[in-house]
Amino acid sequence: MSFETPAPANRLANIQSLRGIAALLVVFSHLMVIERKYSPDQFLGSWANYGQVGVDLFFVISGFIMVHVAMKMRRGSKPALEFLFARISRVYPLYWLVSAALLMVWLIRPDMVFSSFKTDPNILKSFLLYPDTRDPLLAVGWTLIHEVGFYLVFALALLLKPKWLLPFLFLWAGLIGLGQYTGVNTHNPVIALLFSPLTYEFLAGAFAGWIFHKWNAKFALAAMMTGLVLWVVSLYLLISAGHSMIESHMGRAIHFALPATLTVYGLAGLKSNLPKWSQMLGDWSYALYLTHILTLTLFGRIWHTFAQDSFWDNIPALAIMTIASIMVAAITYKLAEKPMLSVAKTLRRRLFPPA
Repeated sequence: MSFETPAPANRLANIQSLRGIAALLVVFSHLMVIERKYSPDQFLGSWANYGQVGVDLFFVISGFIMVHVAMKMRRGSKPALEFLFARISRVYPLYWLVSAALLMVWLIRPDMVFSSFKTDPNILKSFLLYPDTRDPLLAVGWTLIHEVGFYLVFALALLLKPKWLLPFLFLWAGLIGLGQYTGVNTHNPVIALLFSPLTYEFLAGAFAGWIFHKWNAKFALAAMMTGLVLWVVSLYLLISAGHSMIESHMGRAIHFALPATLTVYGLAGLKSNLPKWSQMLGDWSYALYLTHILTLTLFGRIWHTFAQDSFWDNIPALAIMTIASIMVAAITYKLAEKPMLSVAKTLRRRLFPPA
């Protein structure tokens, strides 16, 4: 997931809005899971599971933003360390807070947390976002593991001169392709992460970010419209053919990387901004992503006590759970995430004062 926001002067408002939309798509996919678990009948079909493409959007956004940030950064070991500090201080604090809350629930009612897990997660690896064969304690953390892995490798590009950024990205893509072709040991979680085809989505966004700067966002509107058409066509064909959400990492990259990349590039280059409320939702997107499953589960349990075998209670229940998820995210952002970001920025200025 991409949750790094550039400095205000460089902020791409439409990309912030797209983050909010991507987070809502993920919420939508999990609404289907909650409905099937707590309601005797279902309004949402398996097609709703395609809301998980919000994750693919996040990955492309992350690659785009990292290049957008890197284009304006100095090079060397200190800038690379500053980059990693900024990314780590952005991802971990709120993730730790939500994971700690989940851990407290587990200590009291373990059946409410791990009931759907095949094996209990490794708590230490979960908090560190370290690759493992098991899901992390906070299930959505699997995407953050990919995010952190991308940051660690991308930081190496900041050790090189700016002219080497594009060759670095091509070399990275080539190594992943070589690993896939030769059949790397995917039983090792670290190796599997380094050679994951999902990294192609990050890299697609990174290439788009490079082109965005070199071409001065040319053909933005055409790119966005093409991307939207590809989304509609791809999802229509998959759903009409009866395919469930694509689980393989390579399949996701093949089907979703291109439409996501064109959409991100196009929206970033538009001269007009999306509505203000969508930008606000983008500000809350990380909190929404981390907290929505907990919120949906709580409200789903409440709904289960009076759920009827009729669609009439499903529609308002799904709407209420969506609104509740957004409200919890907004509160979490205001009371926890925003203060954490302020502290992190202050500490960053002290550790890495401007040259």
